[in-house]
Amino acid sequence: MTAAVSHALLTIAADFGAAVDVDQLCVRFAAAVASVGNFHFALGRFGPNMQRAEEVIFVHYPEAWQRHYHANDYIKIDPTINAIAHQDIPYSWTELGGLDGAQRRLLEEARAFGVVAGFTVPIHMTDGTTFVASFGAGDVDALNRARPFLSMISAQFLERYKALAGTPKSPIRLTPRERDCMTWTARGKSAWEIGVLLGISENTVNFHVKNACAKLGSNGRMLAVVSAIMLGVISP
Repeated sequence: MTAAVSHALLTIAADFGAAVDVDQLCVRFAAAVASVGNFHFALGRFGPNMQRAEEVIFVHYPEAWQRHYHANDYIKIDPTINAIAHQDIPYSWTELGGLDGAQRRLLEEARAFGVVAGFTVPIHMTDGTTFVASFGAGDVDALNRARPFLSMISAQFLERYKALAGTPKSPIRLTPRERDCMTWTARGKSAWEIGVLLGISENTVNFHVKNACAKLGSNGRMLAVVSAIMLGVISP
């Protein structure tokens, strides 16, 4: 990840963190998506005992496609949502298998409305629900290039959404050394550089960063930094 992209993601994290309600957060998410391309998207949170139509957070797809989708009650059979039950990482819609005739027709009709390709970001949460961000576009190559960025800001959106929607969350408590290491990581320093600044070994830095990532529920350093900033745990 380049320094420019890291800076952009941190800026977006701060922008999301300043949102005062879910509506404002969705507007800011739409602006972040638009900053990298002309993409459609939908956000939702689904669980085994939820009514899908009631758990949609925000939709930014062509109006004509939305009307057609709702008229056919496609949300009940949408394979891009069904797949979250057995997917843990972002997946392209071309990877979906075992589709029946109605599901294949759904994807074919989406292409007629300009949604030629898409991918979905599933994030499973501890309460048994799954946050879903799906992105579609007419330009396959542009969407593929933006996929890492869109996946990252989806995770950023979820962190702020949980706070605004009142999702219960245990307080995050980092040790002073963990906070130091994460703060310098947010400022773009490598583990070796942080070790020099703090007077500890590179391995010790990595140890503290790994512990902080686990406490923040993040698999990568950048996601952990974003979560720490949005939760007010660190101030880069």
